[in-house]
Amino acid sequence: MFILLAALISLACTTRVSEWVLLNALPNQYTLVYFHKGSVSESVKNQNQKLAEGINTANIQFKTVSRQEIAESYYGLYYEGRFFSKFMTVDELKGLSSSPLREKVAAELMAGKLCVMLYLKTDNKEKDDRGLNTLHSAIESSPFNKIITVVELSRNSREEHHFASLLLNVEDDLKDIQEPMLFGIFGRFKALEPLLGGGISGENINLMIDYFTAECSCLIKDDLPGTDILFRDQWEHPQTALLNKIIDDNPMLGY
Repeated sequence: MFILLAALISLACTTRVSEWVLLNALPNQYTLVYFHKGSVSESVKNQNQKLAEGINTANIQFKTVSRQEIAESYYGLYYEGRFFSKFMTVDELKGLSSSPLREKVAAELMAGKLCVMLYLKTDNKEKDDRGLNTLHSAIESSPFNKIITVVELSRNSREEHHFASLLLNVEDDLKDIQEPMLFGIFGRFKALEPLLGGGISGENINLMIDYFTAECSCLIKDDLPGTDILFRDQWEHPQTALLNKIIDDNPMLGY
């Protein structure tokens, strides 16, 4: 993936990828569908209305669909037509569009940080520590280390289970891979395809940083990589990108 990203960094303008995406790229929409068989009771209609109102500030739309072939009603979450998750009750949807860690990630992006490196843990200490040590070493040696935020998340977190599920749906087969994963998050909560297990190397992390700090190109603007994470809209008036001062003070870092 990162070889492809490097190839896209051409025909560039002076605005850097991370800043351009935050300022200009609207997040793609999710769709939450309530599938039901037969008529819908007034209590369920009211329940769904409250649900829709609760998520209406996020990058998601809600709709109701009748399907006679289903055995019981359920909610299905989709991203650009791709099925993500199934929920049998409205209670399972609590916290779908926001959570404490997502709030923290968004705040870092809005504060002008280059990106957030999210390390999704397996809760196997030996595996997790190996990748974390590599990550911290790579960040510390980067000239951009002060504007990169590292956060950790257990895939088994109860409080952040929706966030972990969204990340594990960035690619179709991630849920079955029991390896640590490193997601580069930038813009308005766009997550790149993760580095996995042994792929969490200093070289690959630096390639990811190179992508975020590169001058933006028409190819990147037309075909942005990554999956937008479901989150409420809070992208008005971000702080000036901290990357700009670093490059102004150290012009050779811009090439």
